Amino acid sequence: MVRAIEASGTEMVTVAVRRVDLDRTKEEGILYHLDPDRFFLLPNTAGCHPAEDAARYARAGRGAGISDWVKLEVIGDQRTLLPDVQATLEAARVLVAEGFHVLAYTNEDVVTALRLEDAGCAAVMPLASPIGSGLGLVNPYFIREINRRRERSNILSCMS
Repeated sequence: MVRAIEASGTEMVTVAVRRVDLDRTKEEGILYHLDPDRFFLLPNTAGCHPAEDAARYARAGRGAGISDWVKLEVIGDQRTLLPDVQATLEAARVLVAEGFHVLAYTNEDVVTALRLEDAGCAAVMPLASPIGSGLGLVNPYFIREINRRRERSNILSCMS
């Protein structure tokens, strides 16, 4: 995996905090092999629900020395893996208040994007389509609208 990461030329690696051993001293763990001086490691709360779990795993990533930046994902439906908007907003407010730089994964709703911006998120990442669906960009109108709003404010946005 490390050779593939190096070959890609990436500078950032997302780390699903729930799914990896955070002990960097264990050779069998991925964090042992990822040099934090070479790669920016971004903790990710993938698979978390409810908001309290997402906040707990973000804190665990920071506590393990990974980063105070976090890709916040709070899943609302286990089948479709669609985000829980209310829980994402709740977790974002808590984590921003604790000094995290929150990159929030959410649906393509403009109002939600604006609320996440108001909550202090460093970036809002609206989904293009449900995770793993292969559908491509399902709702281009609202993605464009979020980007138009971004152009008029300090919000950063990217599709995940």
